[in-house]
Amino acid sequence: MIEKKKSFWNWINPLYWLEAAFQALAIVFGPILRLFGLMPPPSTEGFENLSRADVDDAKRLATEQEAAVDELQRQMTPAEVVRAYAKADAAGRAAMDLSALDLESQDWLLRLSDEDLTKLSMSTTNGCARSLERRSVLPIYAKPPADTETAEIYAIPTQEEIEQAKWDFISARYRELFHAPGIPNPNPKFVPTTLH
Repeated sequence: MIEKKKSFWNWINPLYWLEAAFQALAIVFGPILRLFGLMPPPSTEGFENLSRADVDDAKRLATEQEAAVDELQRQMTPAEVVRAYAKADAAGRAAMDLSALDLESQDWLLRLSDEDLTKLSMSTTNGCARSLERRSVLPIYAKPPADTETAEIYAIPTQEEIEQAKWDFISARYRELFHAPGIPNPNPKFVPTTLH
């Protein structure tokens, strides 16, 4: 923590002297009060009450998960390793195990540019295997899925349907303007702009 510079006005301020006196009392009497249990202990609110068994269970679970991840990485083919490396971010690439590849393949993979890694990340596993075999970026992109949805077909309305829609619109507006014959609606939604 960086201490602020104390100005001249602090030295003549009586509140500053009072604060300094309380700090001196806390330094002198604080350990004595803690020794006799008169000062409250620090707040432990918000912390879990863990037992040793909980800690051992968490450690065992973390060890099992780490072993499972290591086993899955050992079962990956070199092409899958190249694809996983290309898809990972910079931190993931730094922590990735490339032991499934030989030294020349590792050297080739580590020298690829970000653009080449992006191309490999979009490639299929077979494309990564082909690129690894020839030591050049030769991606094979997956085909997009076929459009299985049927297109909606719009029907062209006939002249009678257009006329019926017009009459329906007019009758709905008329019914909205008048509740009953001769009694107007006080709050109509559609108010005519002109009266003819």
